[in-house]
Amino acid sequence: MKTIVVYAKKPEAGRCLAVCATHLGLPQRIKAVDSFPALMMAMRASHADVALVDVTVATPDPVKFTRTLRTRYPRASVLLTGVANPATIEAVAAAGARGFVKARTGGADDLLLAFAQAIVIARSNLVNTEPVPRQRQAKPGPTELSERETQVLAGLTEGKHNSEIGRDLCLSEDTVKTHAKHLYRKLGARDRAHAVAIAFRRGLIS
Repeated sequence: MKTIVVYAKKPEAGRCLAVCATHLGLPQRIKAVDSFPALMMAMRASHADVALVDVTVATPDPVKFTRTLRTRYPRASVLLTGVANPATIEAVAAAGARGFVKARTGGADDLLLAFAQAIVIARSNLVNTEPVPRQRQAKPGPTELSERETQVLAGLTEGKHNSEIGRDLCLSEDTVKTHAKHLYRKLGARDRAHAVAIAFRRGLIS
């Protein structure tokens, strides 16, 4: 993975992600900026894989903003996060955005969820990589996630719906919901965004 450049409105957002990046052993892979010129410089200097952008800093025209980034840095994926109406989300997708992570509260958990998805996108952009050999896992304890729950959590991280996760894992949607409820309880999470944020902080998302 090369670099994820984060352009967020709140200065504390960058600090929060820097702590998470350090926890994951990626401190040099995350660049947080607070202005459009700084974003352009960071994209150019770091050869970034992903630009994670708070939609509030892409206003008044997030479509033009997205198109500008895609034109100048066509190899980088653009991922927006925040609150927007369906028409805006559709328009930025048409302009070349890789995705739009909807915020529920606008808090740190939403940003962490978007950041986790940015990491997934950055890693999916890599080529000629060898898969990591899977190791046999011990039977999970009462508060540890089972292998299936971990797989469901990975799907949640990628922003997939329960039905999509079910198709990937050959499970019914109801079974996916059951696994999700179990992992929420084990993590002490309120919902999927909170679960991903907690797992991210604990280093459960790789």
